[in-house]
Amino acid sequence: MDFRTAPAGHGLAWFQGAIRMLDKNPRGLLMVTLLLVLLDQIPNLLASIQGLSIGLSVLLLLCGPALLAGVMFAIAEADVGRAVSPLHLFEGLRRPGARGPLLLLGAIGLLALLLVGVAVQRILGADNLAILMQIAEQKLAPQDAPMEKLVGPILQALMVAAAVLFVLLAGWFFAVPRVMFDGRRAFAAFIESIVACAANVMSMTVYGLMLIVASFVIGLAMAIVAVVCGLFGNAGGILLGVVMIAVYAVVLVVSASGNYLAWREVFGHRDAGDASASGGIVV
Repeated sequence: MDFRTAPAGHGLAWFQGAIRMLDKNPRGLLMVTLLLVLLDQIPNLLASIQGLSIGLSVLLLLCGPALLAGVMFAIAEADVGRAVSPLHLFEGLRRPGARGPLLLLGAIGLLALLLVGVAVQRILGADNLAILMQIAEQKLAPQDAPMEKLVGPILQALMVAAAVLFVLLAGWFFAVPRVMFDGRRAFAAFIESIVACAANVMSMTVYGLMLIVASFVIGLAMAIVAVVCGLFGNAGGILLGVVMIAVYAVVLVVSASGNYLAWREVFGHRDAGDASASGGIVV
């Protein structure tokens, strides 16, 4: 494996660079992520047709890494000053060499969610699941449920789910751009990504903390917007929906740009003297 270990401070640089990436081509990049947001909303719009809605959700998850690769391709085009088209979103699905591995990464995601589901079912047990379903369907009030019996299994299930999803996200983080830009195979890129994330734990932690802080600030701002929009009835609800979609599109550009910049530094093309010049370590 050939990758660089970035200093902790570079996590902050990835976040700052991701924000500045919007300046390269704001209209083009936002059109790409807006299209992705709208695609993600289709299963919700078809919620009344349960089978179709679930099928589309599974399809979108399967294509998730390929669509993320398309967003990163658009970011790479903007980064070098080329034009960006909304159709760049599908670049990962259009490339024969990348399409298969990217869909395989999506299949790994589906398998991870299946494992989470099975693990949660086994940890909670049939009785506890029945109680939670009754609470979700409002057939049973939380205060009427034996919560002291549920707390332990719920915490265990959450820990298992968090661990599995953490490994999945670590595997996807560098694997998606590695497949898209470097032509790596899915499984090799997935394992390599986990190792690279572990080797760059400090810079990844800093970058992750910046995303968490930004998410908190955005969430707080959206809560205020929701309160204000609530004063205007149905019109306010429509306005809130539009604002949320726009904010989500911006967030997608920033997060994908940070992912792209991290890959470019950790796995980017470089000569032998480049690593020492920047203080990185080649592993």
